[in-house]
Amino acid sequence: MPRLTARERREAYQREYAFQKKHGKSFFPHAVFHDTIVSLIVVALIMGMAVLWYAQFGPVPEIADAAREGGILGPAYEGKADPGVLRYDPRPEWYFFFLFELLRIFKTPELLIVGSVIIPTIWMVLLIGWPFIDRNPDRRLSRRPVALAVGVMVPIVLLTLTFYGAKAPGAVGEASTAPGAAAFANGACSTCHTFADAGTAGNVGPSLTANAVDYETALNLITNGKGGMPAFSAQYNEDQISCLAGYVATHSGAAAGKEGPEAATAAETYPASCEKAGGEFAGTAAAG
Repeated sequence: MPRLTARERREAYQREYAFQKKHGKSFFPHAVFHDTIVSLIVVALIMGMAVLWYAQFGPVPEIADAAREGGILGPAYEGKADPGVLRYDPRPEWYFFFLFELLRIFKTPELLIVGSVIIPTIWMVLLIGWPFIDRNPDRRLSRRPVALAVGVMVPIVLLTLTFYGAKAPGAVGEASTAPGAAAFANGACSTCHTFADAGTAGNVGPSLTANAVDYETALNLITNGKGGMPAFSAQYNEDQISCLAGYVATHSGAAAGKEGPEAATAAETYPASCEKAGGEFAGTAAAG
């Protein structure tokens, strides 16, 4: 397609403008009427959903702090927050699930800035700036492969991340009564590791549900740390560290309440070390 000069583009625009002014439809009342109809439809839809939500409210609970149930559009209101709950499973609204999944992919502290800021910013700038980058006036998709690829791939990636973000495992589960479970769940370990037996869903360190860890490895990592994992030798004494290492070795790589393939490596010290450590290390149930 030959490139037009500025004068030719101006003349073509003037001819098109003159034709549309003579034969086209004016903004008022035609466009105003269409916009009004669409606006009324949107308002009616919102009002209908509000009425449906209200109509499905359950009875007002007798306990003031309890939640009031609702229907398919959600509860009237949730129960009052309990400050006694030590662990909570925060989840974003559905339209932020893609970002939630990105944070699960970029797990290490060094890469969190990539998943939370850099990648979303690149996507946003690309979508906003692409009409200014690709100035090709041809509207046929076959002649604009790059624009077509950008326009199709970004929504596909966002929808895929949203789908997997919605399926991300939660942290809430039945409290484990195993020795060391409460100390693991209520301590710094819970913020970094997903561990089914302890009911935690950290996304910084490796998943202890998916990976079995032997006692000596767990003992060394908890004591000395490695990479992004800090050392806990200054925070816990020898019995407490041995208890946590034994708990991880016994239940890692398995479903909640089950022993993992490395359980035998901790048999000599676990759960005896937890009994010596006492307190929440000795077998108190993890906070649910």
